[in-house]
Amino acid sequence: MVPYVKLDELMRQEGEKTGYTLLDERHGCVNGCRMGISVYTYDEYGKGSAHEDQEGFFVLEGRGSALIGGEELVMEPGMAFLVPAGVVHAMKRDPEYEFCKVLWFHGAV
Repeated sequence: MVPYVKLDELMRQEGEKTGYTLLDERHGCVNGCRMGISVYTYDEYGKGSAHEDQEGFFVLEGRGSALIGGEELVMEPGMAFLVPAGVVHAMKRDPEYEFCKVLWFHGAV
């Protein structure tokens, strides 16, 4: 087990994607703990998802919106927010931006 990962190495291994899981059980995470980066390149909300645990987010680059249980939140760099367990959420980029890059994490259950 290696308890770390370097994003540039991960990108070389997996190719160009819209998201990368940075830390999970391969790195020693337990009980559902995970962390990654998602890059939203579309400007409409997708289906959305809900999880058994809470999920935290930190906006790294770009601008966009998050739809959290029917409430819309404008996302901008430096902003952090939490989605409670079981709440459906979806994200998209602002049409004036090429993408919105977000760090996400699931705490251990």
